[in-house]
Amino acid sequence: MTAMHDALSFHTLLPNLLGTQLLADEAGPSSDIAVPVAVPELIIAPAVTYAQLRACSSLVRRMYTWRGYRLAPNRLQPADPNHVTIGAWLAGELVATATASRDSAAGLLADGLYQDELTRLRGPSRVVCEVTRLAVDLDCHDPELLNALFKATYQYVRAVFGGTEVVIEVNPRHAGYYRRTMGFQHIGSLRTCPRVDAPAVLLHRTLANFHY
Repeated sequence: MTAMHDALSFHTLLPNLLGTQLLADEAGPSSDIAVPVAVPELIIAPAVTYAQLRACSSLVRRMYTWRGYRLAPNRLQPADPNHVTIGAWLAGELVATATASRDSAAGLLADGLYQDELTRLRGPSRVVCEVTRLAVDLDCHDPELLNALFKATYQYVRAVFGGTEVVIEVNPRHAGYYRRTMGFQHIGSLRTCPRVDAPAVLLHRTLANFHY
């Protein structure tokens, strides 16, 4: 994991969110991609090509299967402005991914179990977003990688979605980690998530006090 620590020793931000199509090479990130900070190995950015989206879906499927979770079909449309899939590439290889979704008339996936809790979060000055389909490669379970992925996701949510709140359904075994290291609070009781056939709790954090 030396390469991982070397790459993550740099201040990693989501590159150029507004205006420029990111990572346009169909085969994945390449060495000539311009980024605003010196990151020699780790690139975190939205997946924008079919190949990148397929790689993210494959990683999610592989990690969910390894954990014994059932994976519901991905019905998100790549062109839907309320959803984004973000990938983390280390030395050109996809090592982590997450999907962020903005609340809309269709609601959020978490409404299936926690509609009452989400209703209490919603308001005229609030934009609730959720993180789903989180997966990290088995060989790259470095806490700094997960933190960098979440920071990039928060940045996108704030800059593009105008998000003020983030929620995530997690296995209760992992809830303590999200509370300690990422500032989440427990707002939804233990239930069984039918999408993955596993126990879940709902966590929430505001982005008002988040600094890059």
